[in-house]
Amino acid sequence: MSRSLFTMTVLLSIYIIIESFDKARHLGSGLSSNLMIEYILLKIPFMVSEFMPIIILVGSSVYLIELSRHHEMVAVRAAGLGINKILTPLLMVATLAALLSFIIGEWVTPTTNKRLDTIERIHIQHKQAQKQGVQWLKDGHRFFRLTPLSNSTFALIMLETDKQGSWKKRIDSSKAQYKNGAWLLHDVHISTPSADQGMQMQQHKTFTIRSTAGPEATELPKPRYMHASQLYHYIKDLEHAGLSNSAYSYALHKKFSAPFSCLLMVILAAALCLHSGDRNNRASWGLILTIALGLAYYILSNASYLLANSEHIPASYAAWLPSLVFGGVAIFLLLKKEGN
Repeated sequence: MSRSLFTMTVLLSIYIIIESFDKARHLGSGLSSNLMIEYILLKIPFMVSEFMPIIILVGSSVYLIELSRHHEMVAVRAAGLGINKILTPLLMVATLAALLSFIIGEWVTPTTNKRLDTIERIHIQHKQAQKQGVQWLKDGHRFFRLTPLSNSTFALIMLETDKQGSWKKRIDSSKAQYKNGAWLLHDVHISTPSADQGMQMQQHKTFTIRSTAGPEATELPKPRYMHASQLYHYIKDLEHAGLSNSAYSYALHKKFSAPFSCLLMVILAAALCLHSGDRNNRASWGLILTIALGLAYYILSNASYLLANSEHIPASYAAWLPSLVFGGVAIFLLLKKEGN
């Protein structure tokens, strides 16, 4: 635990130094020193949650190298004990780290990320506060998709389902405005399923829908602002509407796959850095390879995020891909070492 805390402190110190120099360029041009300090402090929870698997990997590797240099592994083997005597306490620490990472990602970063984006957009990029984009509203079994036009008008699509989630009606309007608890629609096309004709189409110049869901009710949420339960229910809403939910599905699975990676990193560290003896050259190469694999894990995580957003691979698989790859490599290397 002490090695992991030391590794975290070093990584955070490096981050604070680099970020301070980077954001210092904006001092006096919209960014004050207090805002810069607030920005850096608010980003620390995100950094801890993001790099926790790498922190555990490096901390475990340093600890295991120290054990090897003091011939602890020789003593374990001589006593007829298995490697589990060394892995068990490391896995306990990794479990605590995984829980900490999940808690931060679930209850801390959704709040800090909102403030970070505000500071970044307004005080650093000098842009206006973000306006509403395309948004989804839910009113019972009706789902509204609103695309802003001008003067508080929207292009509207309304999907209505039954209690089982089956499609009942679709309404398309090229121009809609919300007033006094109702949507006033223009140039309206109504589609309903029909057992005889397959689909019935109706067209109206104007149409009114009573609804409590107005355009001010919600904004298009960002996955990084949402808790796991919010992500889950929002994904279900998008599924009912027949829309893509890749970004939200990836964020939901990532909340669980990233903490789980902490456990796999302990196994990877044992496979690379636990040796019988004090071979400095071998231990040094093990630590170098550990750091390289830690960077590869972070690169693969970013690549899987891009693949999920572009829908080249399923979002749930993309979120677990780094854990599957590094977990498989770790278990293979450890089994091979134990077999030898």
